[in-house]
Amino acid sequence: MAEPKEKLIQLRIETDVKDRCEELFHAQGLTIQGAIKMMLTQVSHTGETPFDNLFSGKQ
Repeated sequence: MAEPKEKLIQLRIETDVKDRCEELFHAQGLTIQGAIKMMLTQVSHTGETPFDNLFSGKQ
């Protein structure tokens, strides 16, 4: 049997964080799901994360 082309990712997050992010992404025409999917796709394509500079000491 072929492996599905998509996988389900679930996470738990504090309600206030989720609500604030939902507001911010909505203002940009995005959903939380869409924003996370965009970030993971970008990381997959570039091999870099939005957090690379946080841990490398780069500015």
